[in-house]
Amino acid sequence: MIEIKPLDIAENEKEITRLLDEHRDETFGFKGTKSSCSFAIYEDGVYLGGISARRTVEELHISQFAMDPRARGKGYGQKLFKECEAFALKEGCKVITVTTQSFQARPFYEKQGYTVFGQIEDVPFIGTTRYYLVKRLDK
Repeated sequence: MIEIKPLDIAENEKEITRLLDEHRDETFGFKGTKSSCSFAIYEDGVYLGGISARRTVEELHISQFAMDPRARGKGYGQKLFKECEAFALKEGCKVITVTTQSFQARPFYEKQGYTVFGQIEDVPFIGTTRYYLVKRLDK
């Protein structure tokens, strides 16, 4: 009997990811191609910001990045990005990707060498734009 029923989102996403990974690995012959990194920056024991990213094959995708407003403009975010980039190079990544909103950190990402390769207007709400950025490491 086939049935559709609610499932905890974390459990469902874990299973969906497993199925997608199996399909990719079968199609392209990749094995063990996932890893992640997470770095935080502190000043005198106080959390100022952090970055987390996940690697899939030759791409590192920055999933989250934020800095305390009082820590912005001091180069701390750049230090976190350099840590992430070092991780990506060590893992053999060719690109790093990130998404941002028009009201967030696009100028910061561009200063780090990222370029916009796509955008969607009025997402996630009217009056904002979501940007997709990439930094190529294989140049």
